Amino acid sequence: MDKLLSWVQWPPRPAGILWLAFALGMTGLMYQSGLLEIWTQSEEYGHGLMVVAVLGYLVALRRGDYLPLRLGNAGLSVALAVVALVFVVLGNASGINLMSYYGFWLFGVAALVAVGGFGLLRKLLAPLLIVLLLFPLPNPLGPMLTAELQLISSKLGVWVIRLFGGSVYLEGNVLDMGVTKLLVAEACAGLRYLFPLMSLGAIAAYIMLRTPLWMRWTVFLVTIPITIFMNSFRIGVTGLLVAGGGASHTEGFLHFFEGWVVFVVAALLLLAVIWLLVKLLPGRQGLFDVLSVQTGNATASTAPGSGAYRLPTAALWLITVLMVLAVFISGVLNSRGEIMPERRPLNEFPAQFGEWSAQVGRLSTAVEEVAGASDYFYGDFTGSSGGVVNAYVSYYETQRHGRIPHSPKVCVPGGGWVIESQSTVTIQGKSGDAFAVNRIVTALGGRRVIAYYWIKQGSGTYLQEFLARLDLVRLSLLENRTDGALIRLFTEVRPGETLDAGDARLKRFAAGFVGLIPSYVPD
Repeated sequence: MDKLLSWVQWPPRPAGILWLAFALGMTGLMYQSGLLEIWTQSEEYGHGLMVVAVLGYLVALRRGDYLPLRLGNAGLSVALAVVALVFVVLGNASGINLMSYYGFWLFGVAALVAVGGFGLLRKLLAPLLIVLLLFPLPNPLGPMLTAELQLISSKLGVWVIRLFGGSVYLEGNVLDMGVTKLLVAEACAGLRYLFPLMSLGAIAAYIMLRTPLWMRWTVFLVTIPITIFMNSFRIGVTGLLVAGGGASHTEGFLHFFEGWVVFVVAALLLLAVIWLLVKLLPGRQGLFDVLSVQTGNATASTAPGSGAYRLPTAALWLITVLMVLAVFISGVLNSRGEIMPERRPLNEFPAQFGEWSAQVGRLSTAVEEVAGASDYFYGDFTGSSGGVVNAYVSYYETQRHGRIPHSPKVCVPGGGWVIESQSTVTIQGKSGDAFAVNRIVTALGGRRVIAYYWIKQGSGTYLQEFLARLDLVRLSLLENRTDGALIRLFTEVRPGETLDAGDARLKRFAAGFVGLIPSYVPD
């Protein structure tokens, strides 16, 4: 405690006031961007604040190794802060929160460049990269990555169930045990251990400075198979419990307790891997020798404020001012009322047009929650010449809070379907307007389905989610709106029917369907 109090000076020096202002600015950015909420409430990234605190503690212990010997690059640091300001403002304006998160990170990088230039930045590169692990992965990369790993976990989970005598059939991420079905994505929350365990492995690798580089990378990367293995084991155990005692084992305190037990075991497995790797090192180093944190050797001659170094006060104050400006502008953008264009609700979408008549349905509650649409239409249209086309329109009145359309390619594997081919095709409305849409062919057993889908924002149509998200910046700044929709049409290829016949049916349906959309998804 005496050592801690010795760091606190009263009245505070000007440098202390500067760092306090900088810290408050960074906190304001975390709050304004939504990063603070992610790090405190998200199950996947709720470890964020703890990891940042641990990294700060480790850097403080080694501060003697990081104290700069020369002045940083003031011009470059201010330029980085300006870029960070643009990222934060555009991220808040468009609802692309990841841009705001990167802006927050760039402000930290700008401060380091101001204090110690590229030399200090290089020394602290590992902690900076670990912080990037605490940001959600961009869409659709994040959902697609976790979906693939989740499928592997589901297959291994089925193996565990069968190993202990259970009977189960797997379709994608759905475990069919006869009496009940278990959706892995809901019952076991996917791979939410992956990101905390990767952060733990990254911190361990950062501490292991006296080990070869390949060993540190192994410690970090081994967290992925450990997570898959433990998640598979949990799926298997949950499936056996459900088969024996009902679905209550997938929720409530028991589910929460199972999750924590699995994570603790995963952390112990990571520790065991480190112990095995240490045995490969020459000499008689032990596990705790490798994981011990060595403090830096601070000297008075290299400390900021000494004769060998002068704190770049002007550059840091300017960076702090830019940070406060980013918080202020973001607050103004978030507080302005977003324009909601007039439109008809999708529950009024016509169930009949031309030769097509529909049986309108609803999605399950679980799927509705995952999709997160403000309004949607879901119906099976039957044509006079036979064949059924399923139409799904999900409308998002605002995309500023992370609720966005996502590609059906993310969901298809979870149901057990396999994507056979991906391409684009041109569809044409009755008015003569033609535009390109995505086309995928999926298969399950002997069944085949052709699907067309695209994203509509304003008057524009987009094949790629990434391009649609970027266009939100323009829509938000120029039109003050971020609404959009995913439109998906699919038809099952009937026995004896060719893919060309299925395509012809979809194009014939689309010719009348797309002309109805603007009334419900406005231009």
